Amino acid sequence: MEVAVEKITGFSKRFDSTLLKANATYEEVDRFIDESVACDFRAVVVPWYLMDRVIAKVSGTTVAAACGSGFPLGYDTTDVKEYMIKKSLELGPSMTDIDITANISAIKSGDWGYFRREIEHLSSLLRNKTCKVIIEVSYLTTAEIEKACSILVEIPGVDYVKTGTGYGSRATAIEDVETIHRIVRGLLGIKVSGGVKNLSHVENFIRAGADIFGSSNAIGIYREFLEKYPGYNDLPL
Repeated sequence: MEVAVEKITGFSKRFDSTLLKANATYEEVDRFIDESVACDFRAVVVPWYLMDRVIAKVSGTTVAAACGSGFPLGYDTTDVKEYMIKKSLELGPSMTDIDITANISAIKSGDWGYFRREIEHLSSLLRNKTCKVIIEVSYLTTAEIEKACSILVEIPGVDYVKTGTGYGSRATAIEDVETIHRIVRGLLGIKVSGGVKNLSHVENFIRAGADIFGSSNAIGIYREFLEKYPGYNDLPL
């Protein structure tokens, strides 16, 4: 899937609306899904064992379901990550996106061969889906971000570089996105996640090269957009 040419049709389609807190109740999850679908977001993400609720509620809409593999720490074995991917895809065609957390331990150890082999294998399972790879920039040096991105650009099954899980040691910074953008050069999309709290953050990240976002505050950001830019379909940048 050539996501470098994915067409973003409006501001709402820049967001994977995400609710992944450990204490989310069934009632809260259902309300969150309904509100996210009403906003016509790109995709909805909730705790994995409740993703069937997303599948049911996005049916007949232009909103998709997205799920993770190896989330959030990335050090599950490749076999376990593969199992998670396959189980997610069994939920049906509305499950269009898988966000794979890379093995950050392997990256920090300089085992780039492991990083490459794992992502090559897992992305090969997703040729008709959207594959995003989370590199958790909060733990990486600039040189490590550059190296990871240079490898991902060479893997045909990868569609997006994703900055973080939201569980890293800090929020994604503008400089992180600028570094990724400099390496991927439009060959891959860039998804920012981790600290995307308001419309100003989104505007600044897009200027730096970001394409889409994962945020637990997507609903609030979308409402902020509607208030600031009435009549606009997307940001007038």
